[in-house]
Amino acid sequence: MTPWLTQEKIEHLWKVDRMESFDDPFTEAELRERVESEIALYQELNPVAIVIGFTLSVTISARAAKIPLVYVMPFALTRPFLEAGLATFPDAFDYPFLRIIPRKILDRLTNYLLLHTKLWIKPFEKVAKDFGVRPPERLVDIYEGDFNLVTDIPEITGVKELPENWHYVGPIFAHLEGDIPPELQNLPHDRPVIYCALGSSANRDILKKVIESFKDTPYLVIAPVKAHIQNQGVRVPENVWVYDWLPAHKVNPLADIAVIHGGQGTVQTACASGTPFVGIGLQPEQESNIDPIVRLGCAIRIRKHRLSRKTLLAAIEQLLSDATARQKAKEIQKLFMPWNGAKNSANFLKQKFG
Repeated sequence: MTPWLTQEKIEHLWKVDRMESFDDPFTEAELRERVESEIALYQELNPVAIVIGFTLSVTISARAAKIPLVYVMPFALTRPFLEAGLATFPDAFDYPFLRIIPRKILDRLTNYLLLHTKLWIKPFEKVAKDFGVRPPERLVDIYEGDFNLVTDIPEITGVKELPENWHYVGPIFAHLEGDIPPELQNLPHDRPVIYCALGSSANRDILKKVIESFKDTPYLVIAPVKAHIQNQGVRVPENVWVYDWLPAHKVNPLADIAVIHGGQGTVQTACASGTPFVGIGLQPEQESNIDPIVRLGCAIRIRKHRLSRKTLLAAIEQLLSDATARQKAKEIQKLFMPWNGAKNSANFLKQKFG
């Protein structure tokens, strides 16, 4: 459907996602065209419900078409998450002169501002009015549907009770098809194994710094980052084995620890594998995905402005020598076992709309 995303637009959306840009994600004209295209599709398909993850224009088009909107989402940065005061001060603003302010004050201010900010909503306000839809009053309103299926578990979030029409369904993360490469099936265990996955949203400078930091270290690093480092001038050390896509749910359990960016799927893969990890969040949602695992004792979060070879290797060594972290990771793995987020979401849709 139109408007199609150009490569330039995709790069802009990534920068907005990582809070490297505060320009609107879509112009008013782009948003209006997206909504028109979506409504035309609904008229053709006549759906009983619309299920999204993070397709923001649908928050207008679904309501304009009067079709129930179901959000399937991480708990991070949602209204109940912020009302519980769980957000931490964003790494994007982790400047040295602000570090003298007590962390609790910065965190409290962060939760208040994120709960009330109107950032990025002006195009949504105008287009919503054009289509006869109640416009969002705050940014957080864009992240709420008629029904909200939370892809977390209460033992991790620490929030037992959710608002009406919010439901925990449990983890949803990729289970890519295919076998792991032969050389990984018989890994030598004469040195620590690290699984390093920084995701499609990775900042290239951070990815380069992480990969090159493994030079002359006593680790074997499995890194499915080939697509992200091509033509980027990254000097890959000999002990870093670079791959394209890998079935992470099969490879992650082979590692002693993981180094990840904090996307929910990557965090949940590590948790389901019982693997402690070092997390480098690239935007507030990723930071918020890492934080509860840090609180539970089997992860270390490095703020992106404080990332260096020294801080990365220190965090890795700390986790490798921490038997309690490994035990906590196994306990979280057991908590994950009864949950099947995809199946639970499907069952909800069948019961509600079947």
